[in-house]
Order: sequence, then structure tokens, then C-alpha cells
Amino acid sequence: MTPNGTRKNQIEEAIEVAAEAHHGQYRKGTNTPYITHPYAVGLILMEAGCTEDIIIAGILHDTVEDTDLTLDFIRERFGETVANIVDSCSEDKTLRWRARKTERIEALRTASPEVCTVICADKLHNLRTIISEYDDIGDSIWDRFHGSVEDQAWYYRSILSAIADREATLQRNGGYAKVSTHANGTPQHPPDKQKTSTVLDLVNPQLFRQFQQAVAYLFQGEHE
Repeated sequence: MTPNGTRKNQIEEAIEVAAEAHHGQYRKGTNTPYITHPYAVGLILMEAGCTEDIIIAGILHDTVEDTDLTLDFIRERFGETVANIVDSCSEDKTLRWRARKTERIEALRTASPEVCTVICADKLHNLRTIISEYDDIGDSIWDRFHGSVEDQAWYYRSILSAIADREATLQRNGGYAKVSTHANGTPQHPPDKQKTSTVLDLVNPQLFRQFQQAVAYLFQGEHE
């Protein structure tokens, strides 16, 4: 963007690209344009203080999986970091539901913190939508999704567990410095400069905590 702000920035470019790519798509079982979801994910990431690349990846996270947009296009337009995050957030739709979900869940155990952060924001918005609509239509909300409420509980709990396991593994291996957080949950840089790089191992704690709370709230009555 030019110094006086007269040209679009990369986030605005991503919004336009996503809007065109998802044109004509709708949220499952609704008349709500699908683009509201990636926009909301981008806003959640922005509110959590994430970097521009992570916000852009959040806006574009479903384009390769669900539209004709290619990773090469994203890489050329928005760079390697964004393309890598989007690639890691994309499922293989040639697999059956349980197989492709399991593949992505297992990948989270070694995924980058940027990927895990986008996944947290993505699933957080999905859960917020389900919770809001459950208040209006009750258990019929589950008719929109694969399988039963138990299947959905397994899916979201497994994502949460995989990210938590990732964090625990890093902690056991000395991957973390002790990091203080701001009031909004975003990490402060530790005073020891030699430990600063370890902050990059952290999944955004604000979003992870909100994701935990949403999973607990929605599936509190369900049991594995």
C-alpha cells in the first residue's frame, strides 16, 4: 500500500479474491452466503492480534479446498507463507469423511503454530454459528452435517486434543520459553532475547482458549 493509503492492501485484496472464488456458495442448510465464514475467520484472527499473513490465510483458507482457486495463484499473489498455511488447512475431498478428518487431525500434531491458529479461528466460528442457530432450531441443526452429534463431537474434540498434544510435546521437548500474556491473551515477548524465537512455537493462546470453551459448551452433554 502507498504511504498515504490510496491503494488496497493485501487483506483487502484477499477479501475480494475470496468473494469472487466463493460466489454462489452458501453455508450448509442455509441461505447465508458462504463468504461470511472466511470473512468472520479473518476478523477473529485480526481481533486476536495475528499477523497479516495469518489473517489473509484465514480469509482464503477454504478457497483451494472448495473453489477453483489454486495454490499457485495464492503463492503468486500473496506469497509462500500464506500459500503454505492454506495448503495445510485444506482437506482431501477424494477421501471419505472420517478418513479425511482423521488425516487433518493427525497433521495438526506437527503443524506450524500459524496453521493451528487459523484452524482454531475456523472451528471457533463454526461452533459459534452452530451454538447461535441451535438456540433457534434445536437438535435439527445436526441434520446439516455428516453423521450424528456424536460424530461432530468426536471431530471437534479430536482437533482440540491434537493441538493440545502438539503444545504438550513442545513443552516436554523444551520448545517453549515461559511467556507472559497481555490482557487480551496475546503473548508478550520474554525479556531473555535468546528465548524470543520460541514464541513462534505458540499457537495463539486467546483463540485456543476460546475454541476450548466453545467445544466444552456445545458438547458438554456428550461422552466419548
